[in-house]
Amino acid sequence: MRFVQVCGVAVACAVSVAHGEVLLVPDHYSTIQAAINVSVSGDIVQVQPGIYNELIDFSGKAITVTGAGSSKTTIDGTGLTGPVVRFASEEGAGSVLEGFRIGHGTGEIVSDPVFGNVLCGGGVFVRSASPTIRNCLLENNVTWGGGGMCINSGTPTISDCVFRNNVVEGHGGGLYNINIARPVIERCLFEGNTASWGSGMTCTVYSDATIIECDFVANTTYNVGGGIFIRSSSSPTITACTFTNNLQTDNPLGSGGGICVYGSGTGGGPCYPVVTDCLFEGNTVNGDGGGMSNAYGSYTTITNCIFRENTCGRDGGGVAAVGENDPDVPSNVTVSDCLFEFNTAADRGGGFFSRRSEPSVMNCTIRENTASDGGGIYFFDSAAATMGDTQNCGNSAPQVGGNHVDLGGNTVSEECEDCAADIDGDGTVGVNDMLNLIANFGPCSGCAADVDGDGIVGVNDILIVLSAWGPCH
Repeated sequence: MRFVQVCGVAVACAVSVAHGEVLLVPDHYSTIQAAINVSVSGDIVQVQPGIYNELIDFSGKAITVTGAGSSKTTIDGTGLTGPVVRFASEEGAGSVLEGFRIGHGTGEIVSDPVFGNVLCGGGVFVRSASPTIRNCLLENNVTWGGGGMCINSGTPTISDCVFRNNVVEGHGGGLYNINIARPVIERCLFEGNTASWGSGMTCTVYSDATIIECDFVANTTYNVGGGIFIRSSSSPTITACTFTNNLQTDNPLGSGGGICVYGSGTGGGPCYPVVTDCLFEGNTVNGDGGGMSNAYGSYTTITNCIFRENTCGRDGGGVAAVGENDPDVPSNVTVSDCLFEFNTAADRGGGFFSRRSEPSVMNCTIRENTASDGGGIYFFDSAAATMGDTQNCGNSAPQVGGNHVDLGGNTVSEECEDCAADIDGDGTVGVNDMLNLIANFGPCSGCAADVDGDGIVGVNDILIVLSAWGPCH
């Protein structure tokens, strides 16, 4: 027997609620928190369309709180103090939040290694918990860090969410991961967020997030990391993500339009992120690394990625790897099977740049990039850097600058050969190209799928695509 407050009724009624009951808001409970307070494990708090001006706390309960969708059901923190949604009682995967728009929260205090006690997690705050959060829109939250969400330790699963137009003074406009935060983040959009560091997301202090099929679009950072900022012994895994049109402003030395990795600094330590199958396109910074910057203790592995039309005001239009004078703090980036094209650096390394570092560049195509020196790639004070089986073509002259170890198989040519088998133009001949070809099978004069140009998409075109399978050279 549980005592509940029935909406519109002045007296409490004794109502028997069975395990696994659906608790309706506002039909039977005036607020979401009132329903949570009487719920038990396995219950579903079902929230009808509307705007609910309140802050809610799961209080450790393994329940599902579900709205009617982010376009219909809003939890709004206007005029209140704290995160809109709070998980801070060791909640597990059975604590589920889904189907809400969450906005105008102010956050909760966490300890940042550089800035001390700061407010984080305007929309959602997670501390030492591992809830499931899906199909939510987190927007218009303003705080110091983690405007949309702050994860202060824990392993939550976050899927199919949108982090949009959140504004923070410090780290992580959309999401701030700190103090051994290891979330799984899948199919999420980070768009239009603003921060000083990591406008889309920050990972710091041993925070090894798993980030899969997420999009970072048109975020603005004042210092570093338009999409993601990684520092202080954090080594996230980033797979099949896109970083497009992110912008760094103000700081003339700002870096990393898509991603910035920065291992050292207060509370710092080496970082070992892994970046695979990602697209970096149209990102802009004032300093180094238009697409991606790796600095001071960054041991990043970059595989099968595309860096296209990124711009920087200094070195490394596509990617920059920068070490300190201290030989114990290099940035030994490993790059393989990547495409660098149409990137621009004001100074050196239109496609790729290394300074006081020992990167490895293998089996890459570096084409039609622009810089004052080393239009394709520039190795500055990086004599131990290695390059092998890499094509440089059509870059501004000289195409390769500085000293490095030549592992063989490298080519430099004034013009690039067309890769007709790359039908969709993503820099790789793969499944999508084959599907495009099959969809256009038959007479097809002038279409991209007619690889051999004979006016018919047929067996010969299939053979050409198969023979060119992989990165397009």
